Amino acid sequence: MQLSMEQLEAFVTTVETGSFSAAARKLGKAQSSISGLISNLEIDTGFDLFDRTSRSPTLTKEGLSLLNDIKTVTKSHNNLLHRIDNMIEDVENEISIAYDESALSSDLIFELMLKFEEQFPSTSLLLISAPHHRASQLLKKGKVDLAITLSQDDYPEEFAFRGISHTHYSTIVSNKHPLASQDKVSPHDLTQYRHIRITDSDTGYRRFDTEISTKLWYTNSTNLLIKAVKNSVGWADLPLNLIKDELETGELVKLPTTHQTVTYPHCVDIIWQSETSHGQCLNWLIDNLTQLGGEVA
Repeated sequence: MQLSMEQLEAFVTTVETGSFSAAARKLGKAQSSISGLISNLEIDTGFDLFDRTSRSPTLTKEGLSLLNDIKTVTKSHNNLLHRIDNMIEDVENEISIAYDESALSSDLIFELMLKFEEQFPSTSLLLISAPHHRASQLLKKGKVDLAITLSQDDYPEEFAFRGISHTHYSTIVSNKHPLASQDKVSPHDLTQYRHIRITDSDTGYRRFDTEISTKLWYTNSTNLLIKAVKNSVGWADLPLNLIKDELETGELVKLPTTHQTVTYPHCVDIIWQSETSHGQCLNWLIDNLTQLGGEVA
């Protein structure tokens, strides 16, 4: 038995549109062509697939039984055609991004995802939350195609990069923390309380940070870091774009530090392997991240 994709497509479209004539309009064929394709499919299968006694054709029990399998075949066929088209047009089948939420918030990443879906509906997208230096480490190991990270002093020669924005930091505590009631906070005052810092799985605990405070906690979770500060576990230098709501409500407050009287910026970079060939997806991401990042500055 040989079933053609044209027959299967005519069958599925008739079910979805509710009539042979509507299926013909959608597929750009004559109604007689659709009727002929389905009749031949019924001959090949040996079953009546539609009950034609009513005004609109309805599925027989045999047609209903085959519907999901036929849908699966047509969907797989269409996916194959999309994949081949993508290869011809140099559109990647999948692309991966590691991002530091301190550099670019999840809200902006999600906005980018929606635009990406519209532009490349058949390309798989992998997003990895990677704090501290983890994003660049994943790129170096070839685990991702693109990294979004706070700017580093220098990058390996095989990296290409572009500065896209900056994010502002300030020293933050809960409104219930003892430091929140002080008019001025010196570096010595900070050393009296726990300092909570972000890290990654490769960098880990850093003992040489004790000049900032002898009471140090580390985490690789931005959410956990903010939660700890909210609960007065300690103080932290936090990107203001992640805590806008908490600052507006007063749940979190900026400390009036004597050594840093204004917020301070960190540059945000996108980086990629310079030797890697660029498909349409990677080029689109680089261009759109440049525009998206500029809105944060």
